[in-house]
Amino acid sequence: MNQIFKKKLTKLFLNYVEAATPEICLKKIKSIKNNGKILIIGVGKASIPYCEHILPKIKSRFEGIIISTKIKNIPKNLKDFKIFFAGHPIPNKNGIIASQFLITQVKKLKENDLLLFVVSGGGSALLPAPPEGFSLKDEILLNKKIINSGMTIQEINLIRKNFSMIKGGRLARIAYPSKIKTLVVSDIPGDDITQVASGPTLPSIGGASDAVNCLNKYKVVLPEKILNHIKSHNNEIPNINDLIFKKNSDILLASAKQSMKSVCKLAKSMNLEAVIISDESQGEAVDVAKKHASYIKDFMKVNNSKNSARKFCFFSGGETSVTIKNDKGKGGRNTEYLLSLAIQFELLKIRSFFAIAADTDGIDGTENNAGAIIDENTLLKIRKKNLSPEVLLLENNSYLAFKKSGDLFVTGPTGTNVNDFRAIIINY
Repeated sequence: MNQIFKKKLTKLFLNYVEAATPEICLKKIKSIKNNGKILIIGVGKASIPYCEHILPKIKSRFEGIIISTKIKNIPKNLKDFKIFFAGHPIPNKNGIIASQFLITQVKKLKENDLLLFVVSGGGSALLPAPPEGFSLKDEILLNKKIINSGMTIQEINLIRKNFSMIKGGRLARIAYPSKIKTLVVSDIPGDDITQVASGPTLPSIGGASDAVNCLNKYKVVLPEKILNHIKSHNNEIPNINDLIFKKNSDILLASAKQSMKSVCKLAKSMNLEAVIISDESQGEAVDVAKKHASYIKDFMKVNNSKNSARKFCFFSGGETSVTIKNDKGKGGRNTEYLLSLAIQFELLKIRSFFAIAADTDGIDGTENNAGAIIDENTLLKIRKKNLSPEVLLLENNSYLAFKKSGDLFVTGPTGTNVNDFRAIIINY
């Protein structure tokens, strides 16, 4: 692979991530004061660095709770926080313990207290709180079914909101009559902040009937007891007109849109012509890649100029989905996207390109890679290992494909999460 272009794509990714870090995004928060106590709760993959950097802005007495994925080093200023490391993308026992502790502490809040809720992507899995009469086993089963179904993240979270004691604004109901300020790092395409971590402190739309329609749409079969609970009219989530939200406020701190603006500026300085396909791409990863490949092919027919020194770089954000056909396959939505893209480029005879697709939290799926960086030689390298890219794609084995080609992109946890980043440089 051409190392110059690999370095450019890496630099673009890191810029996209940096634009969503607390050092940048918390500048808009000056100070936070309250007459009563402040209970800081950080939930999600970005919760530890964001709580670390917001703490100097807290000017009243406080207590702190964090529920996050595991990291190696806890910042020194968070030593008095109660910190839980819970499971993602599948909930685990630590998440149940964390949720129960969180509910207990929130119930203690008084009217003049403030709940400062710092929320980021991953919180839905990290905060399992199955309804009364259900267990962690039930929540794990439900999550596996909907995650593997091909649903969009909004559809997945709609189901989650209708099967929880916390999600869908129910934590706000527990906290009432205390005030709530919600600070959001959005990993949701379109930045609907009520979807981040399934919106524990925010009003939502979509009730029981919508959730059931969604399950039917994707032919998701659930145990009768779980389905009956979701159908129940006693299970309705609080809406925007509910009294519990009247005193509350929220701020969007970081999003894909903000990161996209930053990366386009950098691209220009690198002599790349930025073309934004979309900052909220959704759908099956395989199909989105095909659409992007066709878009690029058509664009280059009209706009390619061999006399221009500037190369086109096509950007997209958002969060694709994957319908799992092979439970033993390895890979995430970003590597699945790239394998589909490479195959489609080959079919369209786009013979010179460099592409990255990576999750901004640093983990794509269940493996240790953020995604991959590929070029026109990637499929050849896979085939030289006596493997078929097409078969690997059908078997949800994109991680294996890029492990064999040597194209995996590994960053480790980034401390933020604004969904996925994709950049494709056409080297005509």
